[in-house]
Amino acid sequence: MMTIRIPYGDDKLEITVPDEHFGGLIEQKRQVAARNVSSLIKDSLAADRLGEFLGDSTRVLVVVNDSYRWTPSHLVLAELSQYLRKISDVRLIVATGLHRKPTDSEIDRILGDGCDISRSGIAYSDAYDADQLDCIGKWRSGKDVLVHKLFGWAEKVIVISSVEPHYFAGFSGGPKSFVPGLAHKSTIEANHSLAVSSDCQPCILEGNPFAESLREAVDLLDLSRVYAIQLVLNTHEDVVGVFTGDLWSSFGRAVDCARSVFVEKVDRQYPVVVAVNSPPLDRNLYQMQKVYENTKGLVMDGGSIIVVSKCQEGVGNDEFLNLAAKYPEPQDVLNAKVEGWSLGFHKLYRTALAKKRISIFAKTDVDPEIVRRVYLDPIDDLQSKINEELEKFGKESKVMFILDAGHVVPHVDRAA
Repeated sequence: MMTIRIPYGDDKLEITVPDEHFGGLIEQKRQVAARNVSSLIKDSLAADRLGEFLGDSTRVLVVVNDSYRWTPSHLVLAELSQYLRKISDVRLIVATGLHRKPTDSEIDRILGDGCDISRSGIAYSDAYDADQLDCIGKWRSGKDVLVHKLFGWAEKVIVISSVEPHYFAGFSGGPKSFVPGLAHKSTIEANHSLAVSSDCQPCILEGNPFAESLREAVDLLDLSRVYAIQLVLNTHEDVVGVFTGDLWSSFGRAVDCARSVFVEKVDRQYPVVVAVNSPPLDRNLYQMQKVYENTKGLVMDGGSIIVVSKCQEGVGNDEFLNLAAKYPEPQDVLNAKVEGWSLGFHKLYRTALAKKRISIFAKTDVDPEIVRRVYLDPIDDLQSKINEELEKFGKESKVMFILDAGHVVPHVDRAA
């Protein structure tokens, strides 16, 4: 009998599976962490000539991720201090996109003790406030691309982000610091409307309509004024790579590193997959989708995926839930026109599409009725559900467990 201890918020759920039904447990390969992250960052900044890039600039903007990413911005900010002290006007903006504003304690964690930027010099991107934004141009579709005015204010921009798989953008980091990070709601929605395409998949950039639209939008910015610092972390939050320089070059190198860290090859699909979410993506229902998007390819046709995610913050986006009320059944959203798209439509659409092939169950702390409204089947007891699914698929059935499924991406390779 196999015993697996599954993280659930601050608790552990102990699950047992008969040996003959245990398919395995996928964990991220333990990458060798950088021995001295601060030195690695410092050396990378020097090698890619940050000082030369800044020159005699007097207005510099630093862009950082919010608390929904692992990015250890505080480590980078500490190493930036020696450069920024020479600048007369330095401002920092938190790229929140459509996320909530960080709490004071979250800001303390983002900035750390080594950041010299005063609280009065910190801004928060508000996607709903058009007065904060400038039109930087148009997509080929004719729609405006709106980005925070501070980008135009700055002579030079330093962006700090982390690169990891993203379930429809291919990868996070890179251009996403600007769109959706610093963009208006209308710009975010125009870009996200493309996420309904089945070509938008984790770890895929070429031929991905979302990623290509994102590049088109960000290329409207004067990227010669941008110096990017892209970090790659493993699921233990160890920094395994630092990539600096111009936006696209640093992003490309970080993507190559992230593939080696997060993609796990397996040789077959399974009838039952238990996909476990980990912080910070386990906070709410809205973020939880990354788990089954990353792992659905591991599930055989007609099989089941059981998502484990505490969701201590509840839904996470009321607009998403309100939209679900307009489409009470999965087929309703599949029949809807993408025109007039609003936030969360892509999530409902992709879930409905996935459920045409597999069943999706969810173990959360969210009200079961709310879970059903977003097309997922709530469960109470994880052990009982695993037993039930194994019995349904017969004596030869096996269950595969994936830890930190919000980041790890299994790739079925028959030759693996």
